[in-house]
Amino acid sequence: MAANLPPCGGDVRQDRGGQRRALSFCILIGLATAPSPALAACPIELSTYGDVEDAASINFRPTGDNATVTNTFRLIIGEVVLDGIVMWSDGVGRPNGILSYKCPIGDVTGPELEACTAWQGVIYTSDGSGNIGLLPAEGEDAPQKLILSDLTHALRFSAVREVAGIEKLPWDVFALNGCQE
Repeated sequence: MAANLPPCGGDVRQDRGGQRRALSFCILIGLATAPSPALAACPIELSTYGDVEDAASINFRPTGDNATVTNTFRLIIGEVVLDGIVMWSDGVGRPNGILSYKCPIGDVTGPELEACTAWQGVIYTSDGSGNIGLLPAEGEDAPQKLILSDLTHALRFSAVREVAGIEKLPWDVFALNGCQE
């Protein structure tokens, strides 16, 4: 059974917004899938991230003129703020992150540092295609995702969790969600 349509391929009913709706839909899809220009050009030292569990956020900060620390950041879990630094290892270079909570300043012993350290590990990155890399130094563009290897496990068994009163643990993966001005 053939359709009863005019030979030109349409009738008046199809002209009542069908093309406009299709165009609007295509524009909407294009905007949803396009990368945000503000986030694409954000330098790592101004970037902000959130974890997929919505339990924590990471805010990077400029490090300044420190020869050993390449990145500085804060991990915020509810009302608890953990201070983070990144130092690259010698030999096989890796960005080793350290998160601490209210560490003493000055002449500190190994046990004192251990008691206030919540996590240590390599920070990996991922781009929009799933390619894995290493955390860039300041001045470079912020990656789409951060992977703080074994963060959840370390926090679960850390003495800092009990001292700080951390209840909801973040996941190891954080997605870029902003750029500080």
